[in-house]
Amino acid sequence: MLNTISAWLVMLKLRWSGVDFRALHYFVGIAEIGSITRAAQHLNVAQPALSRHVRQLEEELGAQLFIRESRGIRMTDQGRELYEHAKSILRNVQRAKDDVRGSAGNPGGNTTLGVVPTICPLIAPKLVSSLQSDYPRINLKIDEGYSQPLIDWLDAGRLDLALVTEPPPTRRLFIEHLVSEEMVFATARGSRPKGAIPIAELAKTPLILSHGIRTILDNLLGHKGPLVTALLELNSIETIRLMVRQGIGTTVLPRSILHDEAKTGQISLHSIGPSGLFRRLAIAYSRTRRLSNASEIVKGLLMNIVATQDKQRMFRAPSKVK
Repeated sequence: MLNTISAWLVMLKLRWSGVDFRALHYFVGIAEIGSITRAAQHLNVAQPALSRHVRQLEEELGAQLFIRESRGIRMTDQGRELYEHAKSILRNVQRAKDDVRGSAGNPGGNTTLGVVPTICPLIAPKLVSSLQSDYPRINLKIDEGYSQPLIDWLDAGRLDLALVTEPPPTRRLFIEHLVSEEMVFATARGSRPKGAIPIAELAKTPLILSHGIRTILDNLLGHKGPLVTALLELNSIETIRLMVRQGIGTTVLPRSILHDEAKTGQISLHSIGPSGLFRRLAIAYSRTRRLSNASEIVKGLLMNIVATQDKQRMFRAPSKVK
């Protein structure tokens, strides 16, 4: 609640000083688009009026915010500083409005969720479907990315929530562990005898890996023995799955993303080592920015979806379900 109150206090100071929120909204739009002409079209504002708002804002603050160039504009150091503050102010004010409206029994608002690519296809359809049916006034934006960039975006305020794997300890974020998911060695059907693959054998096997999965494997295997060998590094999970089905190569991926192919017999899955290899899936959010009502709802839906899929044995083989 303190962040919301702070946003309104800043708003009152800005209005008292002559700086209004419309000017800040226009400023952020210009900064992100990089052109007053294109920003005017995007914001549906006449270009002379938009230029006038910028001049008035610069006069009020006593600082030049943009440098005009032949190919557009770029922010000055003062402009970049204002941009970060303006985004935070506008976001918190919008969150306050959304929360007040939501407290009247009609939850709504904007939420930005970051998700790692290997879990997004499993989670996103069910999450969006639930929002459409039960919370149609909540507007969700999903950004895909690897765990470390998602954590950086949380710190910067670009995300409200993030679904990440193997999150490092941090004092800046709340990290709630959801499930441990088995990483499996995947081959074309019948190309290898059934059973687990020893870690020593896996280390000698050329693999087709995405950058994110290779990083996870290096972290998980670093204390157990030699690291894996990449035959090809390819940041397309769908293409990796296709190449494995066609017998072009083998890979290591989370069990959930290979569930359908394994069920239909297109590929074979093998545990890694005597007790399996697992990655942690967690939900992360800021310690310093209170979650909006909309974000709390999305967080709750995510936790329920993961819990349901865990019961359906999407993340671990039946013998490894505790």
